[in-house]
Amino acid sequence: MTRAVEVLGHISHHGPRSLAELARRLGIPKSSLLGICQTLVDDGFLSYTTDGRYRLGLGLAELADAQRSQPTRPARIGLTVQNLTNPFFTVEVDAITAAAAELGAEVILRDAGQDVATQCEHLSAFVATPVDAIILDAVHSADVAGAITSAQDAGIPVVAVNVGAARADATITTDNVQAGQVLARYVGRLLNGTGAVAIVDGLPVTAVRDRVVGFISTLREFPGITVARRVGGDHSVEGGEHAAKEMLDHTVPDAIFTINDPTALGVLNELHARNLTVPVVSVDGAAAAVQSIIRGEPLVATAAQDPRELGRLAVIAATDLHAGRPFRPRTRLLPTNLITAETVPTYEPWG
Repeated sequence: MTRAVEVLGHISHHGPRSLAELARRLGIPKSSLLGICQTLVDDGFLSYTTDGRYRLGLGLAELADAQRSQPTRPARIGLTVQNLTNPFFTVEVDAITAAAAELGAEVILRDAGQDVATQCEHLSAFVATPVDAIILDAVHSADVAGAITSAQDAGIPVVAVNVGAARADATITTDNVQAGQVLARYVGRLLNGTGAVAIVDGLPVTAVRDRVVGFISTLREFPGITVARRVGGDHSVEGGEHAAKEMLDHTVPDAIFTINDPTALGVLNELHARNLTVPVVSVDGAAAAVQSIIRGEPLVATAAQDPRELGRLAVIAATDLHAGRPFRPRTRLLPTNLITAETVPTYEPWG
């Protein structure tokens, strides 16, 4: 009886399905599923179409409505993140795992190692498993689009967390434009409206793009400040060190904007190696960055994100979408808080 209800519920939510599609999605052997479907056809609950798919029968309208009205929870959630070396992602993963556990859901975790091809393979594997929903912290916001569409074609909703991902059903992210804006105003006041700043950029994801856009656009409020140099990083401490070497070999700016805390810590290492003191600002709010601020190092400000809340909301979105309920608003933006030596006593860092 339970499996029959699963079959009816799935077709009610997702429309006509072939025997193979039902077997893959529900994890029921074809041999067993064939008998279940035939019984449901005989009872008028299903009909078998000429294109080889099962659809709801005429006698099932009231039962289907009742099934749709019942909240359903995902049993398995596929989770793929950019990497597990950055503390941000480990905190995010822990929050997702905890929220899923409250629902009784299993989380299948995969580490993409900053490789978009690997991450697309993860999405394909989640479809084959199958999972009930996917949460994705994308390595590349655009290049995952095809794999996302394949998951959706299999009836699996995809939630983008931390960074946007093309074609995702819902997006939970920091208001990264706002993060760049608050840091630009802080730098503008720090430099008294005049000077040259440098930017350590990052990989092609929406979070990085939006932070840089917010920073540069808001610097226009300070016409005496120019962007002297912009170099690329890879979001890691090592990448920050390399970017700082490239930058400082050509110019020593009056301030440096970095796109995340690990990058900022790498920049600090290179500044220290050259006996330079240049104020650095960043985005994240991680414990390591906060300790640097407390010690009076050149990292003077970080716009704090909340990876725990991002993860919690991602599970809520995945649950709603799996149950056939719209998640509104489709894109959820969480504001950042500016952490400086003055505000750090009231801030509880993560990581």
